[in-house]
Amino acid sequence: MGVSLSEEEFGQQFEEFEHTAWKLEVRDRYNVDGENEDVERFLRTGDPGRAPDHASTSPWHRNVTRGCKEGKIWQRVRVVSEPLSGYIAWEHAVTRFNVEAGEDIRWLPRHHPSADRLPKLDFWLFDGRWSCVLHFDDDDVPYRLERIDDPAVITQHRQWWEIAWRHAIPHHEYDPSTPRRFNT
Repeated sequence: MGVSLSEEEFGQQFEEFEHTAWKLEVRDRYNVDGENEDVERFLRTGDPGRAPDHASTSPWHRNVTRGCKEGKIWQRVRVVSEPLSGYIAWEHAVTRFNVEAGEDIRWLPRHHPSADRLPKLDFWLFDGRWSCVLHFDDDDVPYRLERIDDPAVITQHRQWWEIAWRHAIPHHEYDPSTPRRFNT
């Protein structure tokens, strides 16, 4: 078991890593303060609720851009059900801002055979040396951030990274309106 982190300590992880920050996302919904209204508007109107300059004005994206300029690598794989849930459809629409800031985001349809080899948890892997697992309640609200330094656990997280990254589809190639078929 790891150490619980406060929101501030969690945020500090994104300043302290030296080379790579990689995230695995496996949920079809995230119940995060500040996003629900944007998701609902998007589902009604197609408007993702972001200004065109969002990548240069949001603190998250400015930090990613700054880190990329320093040579840091930001990557994530989103394991998704097809058809996409409403939340993930909105997330797909706003991913362009993450990409514009410098993140390499990829998509792995849940029905791809490799997805069965991945965990049912979200985590960040920093420099391949420590991890932060995000815990969610039954209503998809994040409630605990757990830093893990155990070498055996980190080895497993690195293996999951290799599986997910190898099979995931780059954002610019992933069209959720045309689900792909995979050999089993």
